Amino acid sequence: MEQKAKAQRIGFIGFGEVGKTFASAMAARGAEVSYYDVIRTDAVPGVTYCPLEELVARCKILLSTVATHVAVVVAETAATLLTSRNTYADMNSTSASVKRRIAGVIGTSSANFVEGAILSAVGEAGANASILVAGERAEAFAHQMNRLGLVNVKYFSSAIGEASQVKMLRSIFSKGVECLLLEMLIAGKRAGVADYLWKDIVEFMTKHPFQGIAENWIKTHPGASERRYHEMEQVLETLEELGVDPVMTRGTTEFFRQSTESGLAKRFTRKPDNVWAVPEELAKCRR
Repeated sequence: MEQKAKAQRIGFIGFGEVGKTFASAMAARGAEVSYYDVIRTDAVPGVTYCPLEELVARCKILLSTVATHVAVVVAETAATLLTSRNTYADMNSTSASVKRRIAGVIGTSSANFVEGAILSAVGEAGANASILVAGERAEAFAHQMNRLGLVNVKYFSSAIGEASQVKMLRSIFSKGVECLLLEMLIAGKRAGVADYLWKDIVEFMTKHPFQGIAENWIKTHPGASERRYHEMEQVLETLEELGVDPVMTRGTTEFFRQSTESGLAKRFTRKPDNVWAVPEELAKCRR
């Protein structure tokens, strides 16, 4: 039987999908979990509502899981209530500069501050979501969260902002792929082939390890950029014929154009052995 952690009082400020998911896992491990949100709900068994002032007084560890655009304002409100007994962990998806701003706000109190960056989609990964944390007290915080059911919280750095920078840069891929897929499926619907496209992409990505696919894309980029650029011009024309605004495809076409015009192909006489050679060269020649 799984041994429950010694009861600890954990408070969530903001209680949407992330807060409810994490709170449920912690309550299952024996933590005493409370929350404050502008919209009160008691939908999670074992988790109780508290006014903000009471929550801060009751709980040593506070996790901010609010909408990103209000993270700073919420921190400003909480900072007036925090004391040296509190640890305030901002788990919201913000840039490194905003995270450092929040750290500064919390720094006006005597509380400890931890930066959290959730890398996984919580709706899919649940309490197993991959989370990076940073700050002077972040390593101890990571161990606490692991014991309380957030098993993939990992210490990343003592410097505030570094974990969130990873999250922001990773989102270039994760959010970009999301929008690329949707643009393809919108066009597929217009053309009457969406089901076929979806099944084809899913089958291909399922059968082949992603590392091999990604490395091949990158390693062949120098030699194939011009050909792919001209192909993407035809894709743009196809989308325009279907009446689809090619927001993502336009960006892809522009990327290939810049690679072609930079003379990248001349700097690679053959496909490189090292996947890092291509981004390193592109970093030198792209604005």
